[in-house]
Amino acid sequence: MLSSRMHVEDKEFFIRFDLRAAFPEDYQGEEDGYVWAAAFRPLAQALVAAVARTVAVHPGWRLRPGNRGRSSEDEVTFILEREIA
Repeated sequence: MLSSRMHVEDKEFFIRFDLRAAFPEDYQGEEDGYVWAAAFRPLAQALVAAVARTVAVHPGWRLRPGNRGRSSEDEVTFILEREIA
């Protein structure tokens, strides 16, 4: 955990996924509640696990979840902290 007496610098890095699905012309709109997007959940879980595994094998970095006030179905935020001796 970072001490409140330490100087802290922040830098953002984004990896963003925009989900899309193409439908036939007779599609009636979003009445199905984006049911097609539910197929992304297992992939999202695998991506989160891959991030955690990747960070774990790189000494000097600590990963913790962040919260930007959005549902975890819409966004996952990680805070990566570099441990400087």
